[in-house]
Amino acid sequence: MELNSLRQFLVVARLEHLSRAADELHVAQPSLSRTIARLEGELGAPLFDRGGRLRLNDTGKLFRDHVERALGELDAGRRAVAEAAGDGLGAVRLASETFLTLTGPLASYKRAHPSVEVELHWSPAEDMARRLRA
Repeated sequence: MELNSLRQFLVVARLEHLSRAADELHVAQPSLSRTIARLEGELGAPLFDRGGRLRLNDTGKLFRDHVERALGELDAGRRAVAEAAGDGLGAVRLASETFLTLTGPLASYKRAHPSVEVELHWSPAEDMARRLRA
């Protein structure tokens, strides 16, 4: 399994919509569809129910939880190596239902700490709670 495929799966799982996920990922929708189909083929099980609207099924939810933990560990490992090599200047990851109230403080923080990586993730509260638990 490719890391990029797993990252793309997480976006599709979060949005439960291929076209919107493709737009967010800046990839063609047919390419994203093939990536998800290939991943399902590798796993030997469907990850989504496709009756009318795309829905993450129970197998997909189980897999999503493992993928989130695995990618989180890989990101932590990358940061640890960067810090050990002296190149790590840190990262801040924020998740919110809205960033409107954070625009000013984030801009000020980024001006004061230009080398710190800032990642913003929009997510409903339920998804944020699940990710924190994972």
